[in-house]
Amino acid sequence: MEEIFHNKELLGILVNDFEEGSVPLTDDKECLQVLTLRHKAGEHTVAPHIHSPRKKETEKLQECLIVRKGRIKIDLYSSDGSYVKSMELKQGELFVRVSGGYGVKFLEDSEIFEIKNGPFNDDKVLI
Repeated sequence: MEEIFHNKELLGILVNDFEEGSVPLTDDKECLQVLTLRHKAGEHTVAPHIHSPRKKETEKLQECLIVRKGRIKIDLYSSDGSYVKSMELKQGELFVRVSGGYGVKFLEDSEIFEIKNGPFNDDKVLI
C-alpha cells in the first residue's frame, strides 16, 4: 500500500498487495470506506449482519478504481488542479482517490470497476 501526498494533502492510496486480515485503507472519517480482506479458508467468517439506516452527509466525492483486466495510467492532480504525478495500474490493483483530481489513459484493453459515494450528481469540472 502506498499513500500519495501533495503538500500534506492525501490524494490517494495505491494498493497492489493485501495484508493479512481485515485492513481498513481509508480513515474512519472519510466518506468512502475501503477495506481489504485477506483470510485463509475456514479460519475467519464475517457474521451475517445489516447496517442500521442513518442519514449520512458528505461534501466531497471519493472514488475507488479496481483494474479487473488490462493496464491503465492515472494522472493525479491536487485540489487546486496542478499536476502531481502519474502511475500505472495493472490487473488486480486498485486506487482510492481521497482528494484532488485524476485522469485515466487506457494503455491496454481494460476492464475497470469504478466505485464512488453517491447519490450521483453531474458535477464534473474538467481540469
